[in-house]
Amino acid sequence: MMIQGVRADTGGREGKWVGLIIVFILSFATVAIPFHQAESHAKVVLDHQILVTDVEQENLAMLSELRLAHEEIRDLRMDSDGEWPSVVSLKDEWVAPFVEDQSWKRKGYHTWLLDERGYYFSTPSEYATPSEQATSSEDTAPSEYAAQSEHGFADSFILNANSVSPEIWIFFGGVAKQPATFDQHTLESTGWKLVVNESEVADQHDASSH
Repeated sequence: MMIQGVRADTGGREGKWVGLIIVFILSFATVAIPFHQAESHAKVVLDHQILVTDVEQENLAMLSELRLAHEEIRDLRMDSDGEWPSVVSLKDEWVAPFVEDQSWKRKGYHTWLLDERGYYFSTPSEYATPSEQATSSEDTAPSEYAAQSEHGFADSFILNANSVSPEIWIFFGGVAKQPATFDQHTLESTGWKLVVNESEVADQHDASSH
């Protein structure tokens, strides 16, 4: 009689293969992740740009309102045979941030001007504190600080309504002079920053790599 031994199928061999696969995946991830992070870090903003996530809290509400106003402005222009709506008409239409309500006061009593080429330029009250200095009031006299607080903490803004998507520039330093022209070179050279999001940075990175 022939007797043949049969090894019990406990799944040990399959378990070893699964273990090896897991080790391989973890090893690959350990090697690949630093390269992926290096690539992500390479997608930095240009000198004249600032990520919306890096904008101070004091300016975020203004950015949100300008993004909504951009669409409203372009719609009003279409309804008026291609003429840009004036600041007065935007106030009459209750379009924020142009309407002078309590929110307008908190943002720094901005004065808005329309350039005939479709640029809306604003400066805050001279008593408003630039956002960069909003937390460093130690050297400010109590009476002066009270006046600044009453007039908000704000910077200057430009909304380019010509672009399909909102193009918003910020001057970090409070009151800015109205630029002679609104081209990118002029704004860059006078300290303005273009607000961008991460997808826009990724798009320009991809465009430059081709």
